[in-house]
Amino acid sequence: MTGTLRKTPPPAPATGSAAPVRPAADEQHAPRRVVAGLVFTELLIGIGFAMPLVASLSLKVNEVAPHARESVLASVIAAGAVASFILNPVFGHLSDRTTGRFGRRRPWILGGLVAGLPAAAVMATATSAVQLGLGWVLAQAAYNAALAALAAVIADRIPASQQATVSGLFGAAQFASVFPAFLLIGLIPHNTTLLLIIPGVAGAAGAFVSWALLRGDEAVPASERHPVSLRSVFTSLLFDPRTSPAFTAVWLQRFLLQGANALIGTFGLYYLMSRLQMSTAEAAALVSATGMLAVVGNVVSAAVFGKLASRTGAYRAFVVASGLLMALSMAIKMLSASVWPIYFSTAIAAIGLGAFYAVDMALVLRVMPTSADAARWLGVFNIAKALPQSIAPLLAPVLLALGTDPIGPAAGDKNYFALYLGGTLAALAAVALTPLIRHPGLARD
Repeated sequence: MTGTLRKTPPPAPATGSAAPVRPAADEQHAPRRVVAGLVFTELLIGIGFAMPLVASLSLKVNEVAPHARESVLASVIAAGAVASFILNPVFGHLSDRTTGRFGRRRPWILGGLVAGLPAAAVMATATSAVQLGLGWVLAQAAYNAALAALAAVIADRIPASQQATVSGLFGAAQFASVFPAFLLIGLIPHNTTLLLIIPGVAGAAGAFVSWALLRGDEAVPASERHPVSLRSVFTSLLFDPRTSPAFTAVWLQRFLLQGANALIGTFGLYYLMSRLQMSTAEAAALVSATGMLAVVGNVVSAAVFGKLASRTGAYRAFVVASGLLMALSMAIKMLSASVWPIYFSTAIAAIGLGAFYAVDMALVLRVMPTSADAARWLGVFNIAKALPQSIAPLLAPVLLALGTDPIGPAAGDKNYFALYLGGTLAALAAVALTPLIRHPGLARD
């Protein structure tokens, strides 16, 4: 911990165990350099994830497997998501137990960002679906190593009174990272090599700036060092829902909302090509335009609602509102067959999703079983984000094949009505879980 900031222990965990050995600071404000480092590094990691997921993977799949693009894209994204939900808590566990003069977090952040570049090269040069999938798995491994350590910096070095505000900025950076993707897709929609290489270059180039901004990461004292074993790595993936009911409810809520988002997001480009009968170039242009609109809404919403949540403590109320907005957005697309409702739906979703990701990080920091292994628990929480990215691409083709699509000129081609209905129901189910989130740390809500 840098400076002479005073520390006070946080509330005891819900399980009734003693307060963690290494609590997050409870001072008035974290150093601005650390907050800037968190935002900047999340921006870099987000670029690494966003560019492929927004459209460049879809475009690359369209090159290497044009006649089976839906199933191949689903398989590639699912493979990467499996790597993500396994490796994020494992890397978090290793980060928690890393010793050395450079601390626990920065070595993993630097290494992950640098390793993203060769992974991007594998994807950019892919001539088959297998090579593309391998590259995406390597990219997921690299960026999840960095992300697992970075998220734990919030628990380590941001005071409880400021965590919702910083989480909002953190979420805003994640959303802002999509902007370069949409901009480049609009400018060079046919140059998939550059669309895949640029994120890796950006991450590797910015890694050393992140290293400097996040300096002050503490090494683990000898009294708190624990050995790493195969057993400890395996158990880092697991938790007992019975001992952490609030954490479990928040986990399920993120799982459902992320699942809804992943269910419709994976085939966004193909939705426009099928439902609105657009060419690849026209659909890519609309994805770019609505994507930039979404980025603006996401960034503003995350920053504003993160600060409001920090002031009011009404985390659960913001989660309910954001879930309802996301459900409404999906229902509009479910029933739309023209361009303007797509813009309206995008704006609503941008506000809802921004508000959700601004609040859910601060919410889980309040209810996780202990902050002594913050990176591990945040890694487990990240499974709720990564796992749906594996399941949704596999479920989506099933929904698309159910019956016929009653909406639009391409009725009967792919059932996007069923796809968006599934997303709407998942978002509403997430909202229904909110009353189960009860914890002493949420007394103000």
